[in-house]
Amino acid sequence: MIIEIKAPGTVAPLVRNWRETMLWSYLEGRMGRAFAPEGGAARSAMICVADFYCFAGAPDAELAAFDPPGASPSAVLVPQNAGWARAIERARPGAKRITRYAFQKRDTFDRDKLRRMTALPQGFALCPMDEKLYHAARAEEWSFDLVSQYPTYADYAAHGRGFAATEGEALVCGASSYTDWSGGIEIEVDCRPDRRRRGLARACAAALMLDQLARGLHPSWDAANEISAHLADTLGYEPAGAYPAFEIDLPV
Repeated sequence: MIIEIKAPGTVAPLVRNWRETMLWSYLEGRMGRAFAPEGGAARSAMICVADFYCFAGAPDAELAAFDPPGASPSAVLVPQNAGWARAIERARPGAKRITRYAFQKRDTFDRDKLRRMTALPQGFALCPMDEKLYHAARAEEWSFDLVSQYPTYADYAAHGRGFAATEGEALVCGASSYTDWSGGIEIEVDCRPDRRRRGLARACAAALMLDQLARGLHPSWDAANEISAHLADTLGYEPAGAYPAFEIDLPV
C-alpha cells in the first residue's frame, strides 16, 4: 500500500546529496507532495513537484507503478539511480526514456554579457510578468507552464518572478519561475511557435537571471532537450551532466 507522507523531513535523508531544486521546494514545504510504501518512508519515496516525480532511496516496484491522486495528465519521472530506472521501465513499459541535461548550481555568470543579451529585435518589448501577462500566459497552451504552478496571481506575485517579450499587447515569449525555493527559482522558458529563433527566449531568460542574481538568488536551469541545453550554454551555465528520465501519460 502506498501512502502520502505528511512530514517533508521524513524523506530528507534519502535526497540529502541530490542537488535538485524541486526537492528543495518540497522539503521547505513550498510545493509538492511525497509518497512511500506504508511503513517504508525512511527507505523509499516518490517526491512529486509540478509535473516531475523524483524517485529516491531503495527501488520499489509498487511505488514505481503508483499514480498519485489528482495528478496532471502527463509527468516526467526522474530516477535517483540506475536501480530506480530499471524499476520504472519494468513497472511502466509504455514510458518513453529521454535524456535531460543538468547544470551546476553556481553563480559564475558574466553579468555584462547577460545585459547585452536582453536586447530585443525592433517591434518587441521586454517587461516584468505582471498580472495582465500572468493571465495571458494561463490562457494559451504554449505559455501555460510559465505560471502553471501558481494557481492565482497573488501566489505568483508572492513567490514567482518572470519576464516577458511582448509584440504590441500580445505575449509572445517568456521566462518565468516554474518552481521556487528560498534560494532561487527553477526557470521555465517558452516562446510562441511563430516567434521562435529571434532571440526572444535568450533575452527573457537573461533578464530573469539578472533579476535573480541581483536578489542574491540562484536562477536554476535544467534542460529538457539539446536546444534548451544549448541556450543554457549561451547564457553561461556550466554543464553538470546528462541524466535519464521517463515521460508518461497518466489516466484522467
